[in-house]
Amino acid sequence: MSNKINQLDRLSQRLILVFTFLALALLTTPAAAQSYSFSVPEVQMQVFVLADGNTRIEYEMTFENSSFGHVIDIVDIGMPTSDYDLSNMSASVDGVEVFSMFPSEFVDPGVEVHLGSMAIAAGDSGTLHFEFTMPELIYQDVTRRDYASLQITPTWFGSEFINGTTHLQIAIHMLDGILPEEVLYQNENLPFSTVATFQNHTVVAWDFPSTSFTGPHEVGVSFPTRGLNNFVKMNILTLPVFWFENNENARVFAGIVSFILFSFLFYRFTNGTGFALWALLSCGLIWTFVQSPAWHLCSFFPLIGLIIVNETLMKGRKKKYLPAIAQVEGGGIKRGLTAAEAAAILEMPLNKVLSLIIFGLLKKGILTQLNATPLAVEVTSEFRAKHLTSLEKRHDLRRKAAQDKGTVLHAYEQKFLDAIEARPDRPVSKIDFTDAMKDFLTRTAVRVKGFDLSDTQDYYRKIVDRAWGEAQKIGEIDQKDQFLDKNMEWVLMHDDYPTVFQPSSVLESLLEARWLRESFLSAIKVVLSEFDAGEWTGNEASLMRLLDVASSLG
Repeated sequence: MSNKINQLDRLSQRLILVFTFLALALLTTPAAAQSYSFSVPEVQMQVFVLADGNTRIEYEMTFENSSFGHVIDIVDIGMPTSDYDLSNMSASVDGVEVFSMFPSEFVDPGVEVHLGSMAIAAGDSGTLHFEFTMPELIYQDVTRRDYASLQITPTWFGSEFINGTTHLQIAIHMLDGILPEEVLYQNENLPFSTVATFQNHTVVAWDFPSTSFTGPHEVGVSFPTRGLNNFVKMNILTLPVFWFENNENARVFAGIVSFILFSFLFYRFTNGTGFALWALLSCGLIWTFVQSPAWHLCSFFPLIGLIIVNETLMKGRKKKYLPAIAQVEGGGIKRGLTAAEAAAILEMPLNKVLSLIIFGLLKKGILTQLNATPLAVEVTSEFRAKHLTSLEKRHDLRRKAAQDKGTVLHAYEQKFLDAIEARPDRPVSKIDFTDAMKDFLTRTAVRVKGFDLSDTQDYYRKIVDRAWGEAQKIGEIDQKDQFLDKNMEWVLMHDDYPTVFQPSSVLESLLEARWLRESFLSAIKVVLSEFDAGEWTGNEASLMRLLDVASSLG
């Protein structure tokens, strides 16, 4: 026992040492990262316009390290764009060349200059000279056809590192032959401090005697293209793309808007199904936007156009299809309609109406499912009447079979059974239900004749909303199973019916329902094979596929 106690004591001591070490590491690491403290009293940036369209940039930066500051061993310098080339860069400190330069770990785009033996110790000072060449900084000026444009800002340092103010000077050297009066500044609030001729070429300069070197100081200049062999061509159409590419906030905002527009279009087009496809397309869209800002900006027009076209087509599909109904305002509510009849007077899409009819026949056992994808059904043996030539005899046979089975066969369902019996070799989506649907709609219109159509529609909307709401509230699987067994058609009429099937209970609920065991078992197996129980979203296309079986009717 004493050995075990000693082992526990040693283990506790080791754990205490480990946690103490971690605590010290957490406390000391930020301190080291924040120990740089220096001032930059003078910065000179000279920009040379080159005939080949490139731009030569030279920095002279004087550093004064504080007496308690960390040695300045690395200087991070921001680049105008990510198109820099380390091979054309050079640097020196107080005239002594340094050779180590790498892409910056902290500034993007930027490079880090390792000062090596010329590092500036605490309390010392030194001047860093850094020069490099950049391509494609000179653009065509869209306001003057024969002018070019250059906009640039010096690098800067974080406010947590730098102290005091900086005397900043920026000079841009023109090509030979450009006259001083031909050079124009672009910012009305930031004119040239100096315009001069130096060594036979024009130089424009800006002077900031005492500025905070913790942010950008962008300057812009326009000048004749005379002598330039190359520059980035611009026009009124490419200018917005250029602005968009260089404005991160605008790209983020536009990305959010584009994502919302795309999701809305997809949801409306698919009726809220196909989550996996939506996720895949969304990822592809985001990747494309990141890779090509130009395509991102241009995508707004097709997205908006597709939304307008889709909404127009949907509006056309929702045009009234019921025959004229001789309604009587204040004539009362027509009660006792089936779910399919109620869907018709509510002007729901015909494919949903037909789905409810087929669904009801399957539920009552009058139809038997043969295949899930595509959905194929056959008339149950006791309801088959194809061998009878008389329409009346066929209908009488089926009515008697329904009575013997203890169920109800509605008059409008007879023609649907006739159509299915006439084409036993076809899936449901390929059977022509036109005559049956016309007969159904006519019968429905006759049934509501003399009643107040508006009040009747409101009445059945409330039934649908109530069925959906009650189904959502039920948490117990057995209770939800019993409720859905009686009210499934009314729940399915609600636009948000998929939310009733929650991830924790949808599979159990589907497997427990009596009528699903009898008629939809093979279809459920398809659903189970496509979606893992742990990944069910409650809004998948497979469930919709069991119901949307009338695509031929649009």
